[in-house]
Amino acid sequence: MKMEELVFRSWYYFRNGYSTYLSFPVAFVTFVSTTYYLAVKNIPFLKGVFSHFYLFVVMAIALLFPLGAFIGWLHMKRTLAYPAQMAVNVESNPYNYKIMPGKESEVVWPIWHLLLRMMERMSEKESIISMDEKRELEELLLRIEILKNGGVVDTPRQRSLLKLSSGL
Repeated sequence: MKMEELVFRSWYYFRNGYSTYLSFPVAFVTFVSTTYYLAVKNIPFLKGVFSHFYLFVVMAIALLFPLGAFIGWLHMKRTLAYPAQMAVNVESNPYNYKIMPGKESEVVWPIWHLLLRMMERMSEKESIISMDEKRELEELLLRIEILKNGGVVDTPRQRSLLKLSSGL
């Protein structure tokens, strides 16, 4: 693995681990303690309802978990935010422009390559393929060969933007 790839993978793992497993619990504890000690303790009505800090924490968990799940559901199912996020992910995913390792590289694309070669031979034998179709088929087979050898067809949008910005 290249050093640059290792750095970016580590950065990705760090962001996920930090935001999910480290900063989220710290943020929750900060939120409930700050809210309780600065707001609840200074409002007599709330002080009567939440006489102890642990009661406030239990109530916060009981309310915030379903509220957070509902807002997450809205984000995924009822807003345009999630489809836009997925569109950006698809545009920047390098595997949309190359063969994914595993079953695609070992089975799916070799089958397509073989089937296209067989169809080409059958079409030539029956004389039912035009020169334009033959040229188009050869271009497709060439692209499959490029992909099989680990190459990339087309340019991911994010990569073309990176090239553009580095040229400025």
